[in-house]
Amino acid sequence: MSASSDSKTHPKKSHMAEIPRMEWIISAVGLAIVVLAISVLIYEAVAGDKSPPDVKLTVETISPLRNGFLVKIRAENEGGEPAARVQVKAELLEEDKVLEESDTQFEYLPPHSSRDAGVFFTTDPNHGEVRLRAHGYEEP
Repeated sequence: MSASSDSKTHPKKSHMAEIPRMEWIISAVGLAIVVLAISVLIYEAVAGDKSPPDVKLTVETISPLRNGFLVKIRAENEGGEPAARVQVKAELLEEDKVLEESDTQFEYLPPHSSRDAGVFFTTDPNHGEVRLRAHGYEEP
């Protein structure tokens, strides 16, 4: 009889009552993060920046090498669409005369991002001007 009296005095707790409050708080925060991430993705898909690629090129550093000079360049895509196979021409000028030319290519340039590359010259670029120009790209 004691077994039946124990079950009457101590009813079983529901499953909801066994979950600690902190677990509910963490679950709610996780759900909010997921909902926010999905909302941002939907917003970008519907109303995001759809402007064409806008490539800005800058010289970062010039380094001497055993067989010439390395000019590191940075390409920044300030547009809202990505660009693939961005072709870049670098010219080394002295008094508006082209001394050397070099080319490179950026395989993929996401929107609102930057990538680095380098071009080689045999003449010291520190004694002239390096002019960079993007020639073209492909849509990925």
